[in-house]
Amino acid sequence: MFNMSQQINHDNVGGEALVLEAREARLISDTKVKEAELKQLLEISALNKKSFSERMKANRFWLVRGVYYAFYSVWMIVMTIGIAIAWLIAMLFI
Repeated sequence: MFNMSQQINHDNVGGEALVLEAREARLISDTKVKEAELKQLLEISALNKKSFSERMKANRFWLVRGVYYAFYSVWMIVMTIGIAIAWLIAMLFI
């Protein structure tokens, strides 16, 4: 009788271990799914985030928009002059 109870307990422990392993695997997979969903949400929010220049360009205050367009105009002039100089240098060495 003592041997039979040990046999039953041994079988139960083996079954419980399999159930525990299945639960742990399911919990791990659920955690990985939640992490993947969180990562995807963070990527989407990063894509939807406007840059500083876009926020400045669309600002409700006219002074901020004016500063943006003044800096943008100066930057375009500087870039145009730089491109012209680079083109002239490139033409000299052909």
